Amino acid sequence: MSSHSICHPYYHFLLTLRLSLFAIFAILMSACNSLTPVAPADTSVPNKPTVALVLGGGGAKGFAHVGVIKALEENGIKPTLVVGTSVGSLVGSLYASGYNAKQLEHLALTTIDSELTDFTLSNQGFIEGIKLKNFINANVGGRTIENFPISFAAVAADKNTLKKTVFTTGDVGLAVQASCSVPNIFIAPRIPEKVGKKYIDGGVVSLVPVDSARDLGADIIIAVDVTAANASTSTVNQKPNLNSLTSFWGFLENSLIANAVYNAKASQINHSAASMRHERDRADIVIMPNVGHISSLDTSQRSAVIAAGSQATTAQIHAIKQLINEKSKSKYATL
Repeated sequence: MSSHSICHPYYHFLLTLRLSLFAIFAILMSACNSLTPVAPADTSVPNKPTVALVLGGGGAKGFAHVGVIKALEENGIKPTLVVGTSVGSLVGSLYASGYNAKQLEHLALTTIDSELTDFTLSNQGFIEGIKLKNFINANVGGRTIENFPISFAAVAADKNTLKKTVFTTGDVGLAVQASCSVPNIFIAPRIPEKVGKKYIDGGVVSLVPVDSARDLGADIIIAVDVTAANASTSTVNQKPNLNSLTSFWGFLENSLIANAVYNAKASQINHSAASMRHERDRADIVIMPNVGHISSLDTSQRSAVIAAGSQATTAQIHAIKQLINEKSKSKYATL
């Protein structure tokens, strides 16, 4: 018997088996294609509104910003964007980098002037600002703005053109230094360093930078104005508090005066003051801590300023929560 006749039955068996398996596979595929696909579970979260916390300038009164953050945190409200001018950029940068209210308060009460103030002899100013830059960068772990858990922006002004500039990336210490550089007191830093333009205190052009927050996509803006208690007093006629001119916070506290003089040189002071008030009022919520009577810079007064910020915010918590809830429903309805 030939080998071909011996293998023939086995060959037919394999061929039959292969055809059977192919038929079964085809039937299964046909069955699968006839089924209605099961929609995947909806794990998406309703599109929450972007809540911006806008922290204005105002020197030592800016300690109130810490109290504002404290009250918001206690009520479960966490902004997704922080925008600051001058001292507002200082506090805001630390908060946006990940500091909680307790850590911010500790830093506010324990930081001494020598950590921030570096006097120098120059016709451009008498505080260099490098210590401030290094203080911020050290406390945020050397991270750049774009690596913060909360989006952050520091507002400054081009020294030559007085054009508002908003820093949202790069060296946070340098951005804060620029935002806090009171004209003729702090030496205006260059950005990029050594080769870039010179920048000065953002309070010259935008004391409470509401419009910048809106431009960055904010749906809800909670603005903090720590100078409102003195709104009836013209900054042109104010005189520096000589007792505070030995303190870093004192120099910042007199920033409104220095900025007013700087703006007056450009014949813009009246228009600028009115424009900045209108900008503040474009916020959805305006918090105005009662700190007009506080000027001393010792630790007990810092605590009082922080408490004032907390109290003013607590008084508006219901309105803030209601607004967030309404905006959340509105955004969800458009999905």
